[in-house]
Amino acid sequence: MRLSKVSKMPRQELVFLAKMMAPSEVFPLESSSTSILEETIISSLGALFSTEPLLLPELETFFFHRLSRILSVKPAPDDLEAWSEALDLALGERILREIQPLLQVLHIMGWADGHLSAEELEVYDAVFSRLNVLRPFRNRIIEICTHSVPRATLVADLQQVTHHRERAEQLLSFAWVVAMVDSETHEAEIDAFHDLAEILQFSRDERRDIAERTVVRLRKLRRDEPGISGPEAALRVSGADSFVQRVAGLSFLPVLSRGRFGSSVAMTHGPEALHSLTLFSKLCILSGPEFSLLDRIVLLMALLLVETA
Repeated sequence: MRLSKVSKMPRQELVFLAKMMAPSEVFPLESSSTSILEETIISSLGALFSTEPLLLPELETFFFHRLSRILSVKPAPDDLEAWSEALDLALGERILREIQPLLQVLHIMGWADGHLSAEELEVYDAVFSRLNVLRPFRNRIIEICTHSVPRATLVADLQQVTHHRERAEQLLSFAWVVAMVDSETHEAEIDAFHDLAEILQFSRDERRDIAERTVVRLRKLRRDEPGISGPEAALRVSGADSFVQRVAGLSFLPVLSRGRFGSSVAMTHGPEALHSLTLFSKLCILSGPEFSLLDRIVLLMALLLVETA
């Protein structure tokens, strides 16, 4: 995630970062040249760390130190490349930790009928395909998705989610749509859904209401967009998008979804476009109440730098 990769970022990301870090700029950033946007980002980031102008190597050291504090990584200023790689891995670990409950839900529902359909495997693949930040963890993701999880472990892992009812509802809705994504809901999947609802502490009436609303949303989506894929339907119908919007606001969605989690038309459709499970996890990280504005800026830049080729 070297800062020199700022020059390779798509223009949309540059404009977004410049607006966020330099809101007092009076010139229209949308019409600025790429070089001016890059200069605005680097100089504004430097101003957040120091009252004195910083050269790029100095700024990068400040940036890495701040990110190391956020991600609990031991600083290594004598070897910036190794330090950068350690930060990349720590960021991926953080995202994987955030996404694990969703992967476990996928596992329960996907294996409930004794096998994984091609559509269900596509949902798994949507989590890590084409994502630089998760590539080092591909085998671990597959293991989570394909190996049985003891119920006691699942209960312990999902305990934290039960305290956030809106996210718990989104998880349960996601579970139900995964069961329906192959157009055939097995009795064992229904039992797994109820078991998950019990773990998440939803009453019979609440889980029935969640399932019914999920069915209505799925039918409407397939009617309005008959060519939609199973993974995209599962992600959109579950309410992950609307949850993220309420938690983190709309501002992060366009820049994190552009060209990374679906087709290029995502920008034109805004919140209606596909936002992957990983995007959901990234936004949950960025919306963490423990972070200052500078922390959020540093985390966002790190996420974009890691995903920049």
